[in-house]
Amino acid sequence: MTEYRLTWSHGDAVVLSTAAVLADCRFDLPAGPFRPFARAPWMGTVDDPNIIGHLRELGGDFACVPFGAGPAEPIGPRDWADLMTEPPLLPIHGPAGDAEWTLVAQTESSVTLGLDYPDDHIVQRLERTVSGREGSLVLESELTIYPRRSGSISVGLHPILRLPETPGRLQLQADFAFGLVHPRQVRDGELQEFSRLDSVPTPIGPVDLSHLPLATENFSVQLCGMTGPLRAVFLDEAMGIELDWNRAILPSLQIWYTDRGIEGAPWHGQYRGVGVEPIASAFDLNTAVSTQPNPINRRGVPTAVALNAGIPLRVTHRVSAFSIKD
Repeated sequence: MTEYRLTWSHGDAVVLSTAAVLADCRFDLPAGPFRPFARAPWMGTVDDPNIIGHLRELGGDFACVPFGAGPAEPIGPRDWADLMTEPPLLPIHGPAGDAEWTLVAQTESSVTLGLDYPDDHIVQRLERTVSGREGSLVLESELTIYPRRSGSISVGLHPILRLPETPGRLQLQADFAFGLVHPRQVRDGELQEFSRLDSVPTPIGPVDLSHLPLATENFSVQLCGMTGPLRAVFLDEAMGIELDWNRAILPSLQIWYTDRGIEGAPWHGQYRGVGVEPIASAFDLNTAVSTQPNPINRRGVPTAVALNAGIPLRVTHRVSAFSIKD
């Protein structure tokens, strides 16, 4: 594993060759340094090859092509369970989230890494550039997908924000067409859809997903048809970020939340974070679910991207930091 360090006028960052993970990022705000991303306590200590790359080095952002992690069996409402005929592809979140990427180019403020995919894959190659925008509190990322042949595949980006210790002190703001609770958390006949982050259905009553941490350990939803960027404010620090991306390509946002709720290696009940993940996918299900008719794309929100052989597809996203002024 190789570390690539970036420095620009308003901060610095570290990108790893493993899964092209953003391992760390600091924004230099007038009020002081600001590190919004989560960072696993085990980073740099796990060498078990049976643990996937992005989990060995679980930092603040990586790419997923295809976007898919589980579950391995049919679950949830009938209209979802009937589609889950295959387990997720391995490695989860695709080769992008596991392999060692190679250096393509580097400057003081940017790095570009590349990864060739297996010969039988619809994707031929990925390149990922992470750069600090000189003169601004902005970290930019560009993912270029080089298709080997035409077809559809789920795609996602995987920023993860840290969680404050005090309940409710991370505020999330997002505008979307409709939201759905992950099928793994909904039984057939239970309410799955919602229209506001502050009133998300669960079997024991609504939860306020606009203010984290929650009282629960694990939760996941998809905000379908995003109409603007995500805004996340760390209220106790009076600092925040805006996450913006190509919503024409990745029209939804999956929010994946865990607060010491995952056991087993390498988690061991230690990890705290909230994934704010721009996606063209049906949750994190097998890409086969995302590329066929499903309850999300039937409502006009794409759950996969169309690739055309020989024509690169570029997906950009940026994280802009800010202070909350009195």
